[in-house]
Amino acid sequence: MSPRIFRSSLPPIDPIKADLLTHLFSNPRNTPDDKPIYIDAVTGAVRTYGAIIQRTRSLAHGLRSLGVAPRDVVAVFSPNSIDYAIICYAILGCGATVSPVSAAYTAQELSSQLKTCGAKHLIAHSSLIDTAKRATATLDSPIIIIIQADGDKNSTGTPPTAEALATTCPASPLVSISPSEASERLSFMCFSSGTTGTAKGVMTTHLNIVANTQQWMVHIPEDVTGDITTVAFLPLSHIYGLVSILIMNMLVGNTTVLLPRFEPELFLSSLVKYRPETIQVVPPIMLLLAKHPHLERHDLSSLKRITSAAAPLSVELREAVERRFLKLYGTTLVARQAWGMTETSPLGAIVPIDRLDKRHTVGNVTSSMEFRVVDPETMLDVDEATKPGELWCRGPNVTPGYYRNEEATKSGFALRDPPGPNEEAKLWFRTGDVGFFDEDGFITIVDRIKEMIKYKGLQVIPSELEGKLLEHPVVEDACVVGVWVDQEATELPAGFVVVNDSARRKKGRDNQETIDEINGWLNARVANHKKLRGGLFIVDAIPKSPSGKILRRQLKDMLVKKVKKSGSKL
Repeated sequence: MSPRIFRSSLPPIDPIKADLLTHLFSNPRNTPDDKPIYIDAVTGAVRTYGAIIQRTRSLAHGLRSLGVAPRDVVAVFSPNSIDYAIICYAILGCGATVSPVSAAYTAQELSSQLKTCGAKHLIAHSSLIDTAKRATATLDSPIIIIIQADGDKNSTGTPPTAEALATTCPASPLVSISPSEASERLSFMCFSSGTTGTAKGVMTTHLNIVANTQQWMVHIPEDVTGDITTVAFLPLSHIYGLVSILIMNMLVGNTTVLLPRFEPELFLSSLVKYRPETIQVVPPIMLLLAKHPHLERHDLSSLKRITSAAAPLSVELREAVERRFLKLYGTTLVARQAWGMTETSPLGAIVPIDRLDKRHTVGNVTSSMEFRVVDPETMLDVDEATKPGELWCRGPNVTPGYYRNEEATKSGFALRDPPGPNEEAKLWFRTGDVGFFDEDGFITIVDRIKEMIKYKGLQVIPSELEGKLLEHPVVEDACVVGVWVDQEATELPAGFVVVNDSARRKKGRDNQETIDEINGWLNARVANHKKLRGGLFIVDAIPKSPSGKILRRQLKDMLVKKVKKSGSKL
């Protein structure tokens, strides 16, 4: 059977073969040098367009003097800051590759990434220097040079800080790569979150990112006008924040008010102060906007669009936020979803502004991408368009593979349609997401393959049950996982919820009264096989990664221990 390919309805792009920094500094919107691009939400400090380019040239000069060479990998270990972008641009300006590291990493996790990516230099924020030293001390070779990111002076004396280099070194010409190298030279090496396995270094070429900026321009032109101000907290070490903030906003000259990390009150006060029209979030922030007890104290009426990505957003939660804004501010807020991965650089689909009737989906395919829906067991295309299967994709924005990990690259890609005469074989990337296309070519994501629950052969979708639980008036957050029980020879769905203060104050052994009430409410709204037979547990918080993904493995491990302790009984 020939593969059924879903293509974008948008005009195709003609990928620009250029190094990312040349493209980034091409100034297509004629941004003036004195325009603020990054504003520190805490201090109010500003980096203007002209200052960013000048500091990039100076820092690149300084990094080259410290031995950073073309094709080197330089790791960046820092919370968000208005100089994070400059550090990344300067590394690219040395002809090197940036490997961003989550500021939440432990020394062991940092050490693992450094070993995998083969970094020769590590630029670390002063607040993380001790962690950086512990991490590098465990590595056998080569010796990694640690450069402090911020401050006038390095706390250890040498070498100079990145900030000092950016303000004292001459603004020299940047190293660029030839157009012919754009498809193979690496610009970034972000690491997959590792929530379902070992983290892998994703190879993102210059062409991958440049092509994705072109796709962004075609698909969501309303967000790349150069006249936008936005408030951002997304980790710059994650591909979502990296491309939307460091790449797209700099390319077009949008202004970003940047939080060092997500803090609810700072976020809300920044929205009030800077009055953005659009913001990019993850589902936990939608949850905050839906459930915050005093949202009416903040004037958020300027917001017209919210884009949520990085994890599934339930229809119920989206509608709850839209209704609340209408009630509190009398405004029509549109919340839409986008879909992407580190491996797609990241944008692969988004709900366009002229199809807001489709915001229950993650959108339509972006320009020059192709998708398939494949049965993960038979490896054949599903026979019905609306039947879920694993999404496979390919396009100019899709990674060539995983760094120094041939096994992961081999298992992550498939070749199902042999090339014809004089054609090059095109691999399909296996996303691991389960989804389907509707009759108009819009994608609905059901869940991750590894997170689907099979109860006695029947499929249970965690994100669906989580959306239902969040409709309950006392539930503030929720997660559903599956746990295998030998006694019943099947997986059982189990739920975890965070409840509000009024529910916490209720008396009763182990909150059983609240648990029974939530369970009874849920059971009346779901099919029999979807009931939480594995139990419902009240917890203080649902563990999440910095990018907003639920860390289901931590909750699963807790359940497995309960099963072992109780002799296969929950």
